[in-house]
Amino acid sequence: MKKIFQLFVFLGIALLATSCFKDNRVTWQGAVLEFDQAVTTTPALGVNYPIITTTRGATIRARINLVGAHRPNDEVITVAVDPASTGREGVHFNMRNGGRVTIPANSSFGFLEVDVLNPPPAPSTNVVFVFNIQGNENLKPSENYRRLGFRLNL
Repeated sequence: MKKIFQLFVFLGIALLATSCFKDNRVTWQGAVLEFDQAVTTTPALGVNYPIITTTRGATIRARINLVGAHRPNDEVITVAVDPASTGREGVHFNMRNGGRVTIPANSSFGFLEVDVLNPPPAPSTNVVFVFNIQGNENLKPSENYRRLGFRLNL
């Protein structure tokens, strides 16, 4: 009798626990773009984006995530230099492909590639170059993770 009672109690608890599950259908159909390092790295002091230190002659390869459903065709998006940058393109860095990034069909990632130049040294000076995802007509950037900065100590 005690075992039958325990069985009914167990079945009752299992029934109550599973009756509260909600329908887990996907309801958001949008898609946004974000810098991977902007999501995984803490923002720098005084700004709402991370600033990562880089070195002269380095090649930066910053991953851009597509958050949403994969696209059946390649998507070409643009990345621009943000007005907050103190570094200048052609002096401190060069963006490959003119800041155009391709996210291949059926993929979640594209890569912004930037060559850091070797400008003349300036004692106790550093420059920050900030990149801003512009997107395209189909894909817009995430407002919180659209910017990423790099510091170059001269």
